[in-house]
Amino acid sequence: MKRIISFLIAGTILLLPAAGQENQEKLKKLENLEQQTELANLPDTLVLEEEDIMIADQETIADDTAVFRIGNDVVVIEDTGNETIIKLGHRGARINDEDDETDAEEFPDNSRMSHRSSSFKGHLGGLELGYNNYLTAFRTTSLEPENSFLNLNSTKSKAFNIISPGVNLGITRRFGLVTALGINFNNYRFDRNNSISVDAEGVIIPEYPLTADYEKSKLATVYAVLPVILEAQIPVSHGSAINIGAGVVGAVKLGSHTRVVYYEDGKQKVKNRDDFSLNLLRYGVTARLGYEMIQLYGTCYLSPMFEKGKAPELYPFEVGIALTFND
Repeated sequence: MKRIISFLIAGTILLLPAAGQENQEKLKKLENLEQQTELANLPDTLVLEEEDIMIADQETIADDTAVFRIGNDVVVIEDTGNETIIKLGHRGARINDEDDETDAEEFPDNSRMSHRSSSFKGHLGGLELGYNNYLTAFRTTSLEPENSFLNLNSTKSKAFNIISPGVNLGITRRFGLVTALGINFNNYRFDRNNSISVDAEGVIIPEYPLTADYEKSKLATVYAVLPVILEAQIPVSHGSAINIGAGVVGAVKLGSHTRVVYYEDGKQKVKNRDDFSLNLLRYGVTARLGYEMIQLYGTCYLSPMFEKGKAPELYPFEVGIALTFND
């Protein structure tokens, strides 16, 4: 019985910063109640009314540890076998199981930091839809006349990405790293009446229709991607947050093909699978800005799209909208 009363006193002491002066008066009542136990028998169970102690968002992180969130404060109660430890930030108390003694103590704030870090959720996993193009070595989309067969129709060159649920590494509750695996589909729609192929040396060359003009012509690539993003979240009204992220992305090529559509004795579709001297690996930078589940994102690769000497020096990029499903 004495241990139960001591436990309640220690818990009340930890809740003082959140409860204010009103809880101080209630603490005195509990202390008087402990003194009276020497003279009177109390029931085995003490019932505190809801207005006395308000505890919300209880989480059990282990069989012997429980976490209570009170506003922005976190209370951790841990049973070590020989004693019960109650922590609130740097403050806390130990209740010895053998003699029911209670001692106040200063603790490192690791428990609170661990809880805040584990609650971090980055905005990455989901679907992304955007437009793609490529930059020259001079960071422009304008190609030299001899390379004009690689000019793109920007409004019809689209990217589609499927990203797995993110893996989060929280530094704080609102700041941390997030990474995920994904599949990146790029369609580079050629602006002129041509496709591309490779010669015996693997050099990219234009390919023109023999008879009817091409209705559609594109180069399609598929890459597995691994973005790693450092994200910060800025709280706004009603618990929502604006998220800002930037990081790096690596990719490995899974496949590529060209596809043309033309009309000759009906609609004809021709697909040509080849590696088109595309680099197997590529890396770049990525950034995103959003509100809750919706983000604007951009990715620019710093490694050339094609193998050196096999095509013009081009650097692919894409911009679009992401819909994440982490919340």
